[in-house]
Amino acid sequence: MVDDGAELAGSGLSHPQRVRLESLRYAAGRDEAPTYLAIMRTFTGEVAGLLSDQSAAEVAARLAGQGLDLDPDTVDDRLSYLVEHGNLARSPRETEARSLREYLQNRARYQLTQRGELVHRFVEELLGHTESAREVSTEMLGGILGGLRALGRLDDAAITSADPEVLARDIGTVFAQFERLVSSTRDFYTYLSQVLVRYDLDRAEFQAFKTALLDYLQRFVDEIARHMPQLAEALTVVEPKVAALCARANSGQRLLGIDGTRAHRATGLDPADWASLHAWFVGSAGRDADAAGVRRLATEAMRALLVNLRRIATGRRELSRHADLLTLAGWFAAADDQTAHALWASAFGLYSCRHLAFPADDDDDPVPATASWWRTPSAEVPLALRRHGARTIRGRAGRRDDYSAAKAARVAERERAERRRAGALAEIGGHRGRLGSVRLSDEARGALLELYARALVGRGRPLGPLDHAGVDVAGACWRLTVRRTPGTGTVVHSPAGRLELVDLTLSVELAGAGQPDGAEQGAGAERAAPGEPDRRTG
Repeated sequence: MVDDGAELAGSGLSHPQRVRLESLRYAAGRDEAPTYLAIMRTFTGEVAGLLSDQSAAEVAARLAGQGLDLDPDTVDDRLSYLVEHGNLARSPRETEARSLREYLQNRARYQLTQRGELVHRFVEELLGHTESAREVSTEMLGGILGGLRALGRLDDAAITSADPEVLARDIGTVFAQFERLVSSTRDFYTYLSQVLVRYDLDRAEFQAFKTALLDYLQRFVDEIARHMPQLAEALTVVEPKVAALCARANSGQRLLGIDGTRAHRATGLDPADWASLHAWFVGSAGRDADAAGVRRLATEAMRALLVNLRRIATGRRELSRHADLLTLAGWFAAADDQTAHALWASAFGLYSCRHLAFPADDDDDPVPATASWWRTPSAEVPLALRRHGARTIRGRAGRRDDYSAAKAARVAERERAERRRAGALAEIGGHRGRLGSVRLSDEARGALLELYARALVGRGRPLGPLDHAGVDVAGACWRLTVRRTPGTGTVVHSPAGRLELVDLTLSVELAGAGQPDGAEQGAGAERAAPGEPDRRTG
């Protein structure tokens, strides 16, 4: 037997952490867990119980009212166990007793600890959790954007004169919405992964799931794509003011602990909390934003859905009795003892061990057919029968499919795309110098936007005033440079529409010309629609 304390000590946890984990013992791995849960509910079930203390007799009386009959001595043992593990504490309040019997019953009173309330809240949440789908709270994106824009409009004078409580409320609201968005996204993808790995979906289930998944994921990705540039811009505006905003929000009257330190406040009122918000919507150099990762996960979910579709279409389905076993388990749960035995015999063919034996006629098989499987050696079962339940003999392998024509078509299509791209890059490279107002074809316009995006992604943060970033063109002797030039922009005309970059200048330069030390990178916001002007800001 391995000591639990030795296992925790070898895991690298500190002593305070091991002590905190002891608070979980009452709810796991014990036969008395139901009684411990009932006792903890008497302390946490009502608001009035949070500041009150109870004796063992009072707890036993409340449990009796719930149909759980325990004597006060047993309840007192349970309460002492909870005190030892930090869930409860002995109350220092003195009791008034009119007799010796009453004094002996009420001499020890117990009250809830902060750690015990936190642990039991998590336990109740785990017990009430259901393995069902949960929608992503994309409606929080608009609230987060509105809150960040409101904070970004505050200048130094407005921050200094702002009411600390109102400012703390606005910041706390933004982070509460952000936490709800992140937690619901994690729950949604956890449920999605459990469904996508199932190989027992029939065609009707797959059709219903595919329709709901494609529709919902598309709307989810569209919401993220629409709000992500705006949220990144709003965070960039707020970022220099975070320290001042948090300092002003914390300048009001604060709660002090018994040791004289300030009590913890809501998430977002510490400047360090803003790093998670920035990482989710903006990212950093060499690291994509988490919101972009969410969109990538949606693409992977679509790919997993296509794998299931291919499996169903080809008829290569693994055998799964998941649904049948769940139905059978429901029958067992609702049956009485006699019906359960009959159901067991009918489902599995395992009757009571009463056999009539006789000598085997076959010398090659010395075990009689009527011998009990309990005492006889295991039978040799063919691999195909054991894995697939099929007794039929497999025929010869089918003819291999010839994909040479499809491969040749894909290669030719790739070559045509490469020629179009080379022509587009050559068209862009022909405009040496700054692109003030230029006319390009649609192919060249698309290639220009691709180079523009690569320059911004490599930088990892927005362009500052008079800042610039560049990207080299593979196979060419020139590079595209993006510069932040307040008051001067770039206009690109093409058959698809007019593209205008506000306060950004694009120029085609020789590779290696005008390069500072280090990699050149940049960022900008862009938008284009056929047949109408498009304005982009950096």
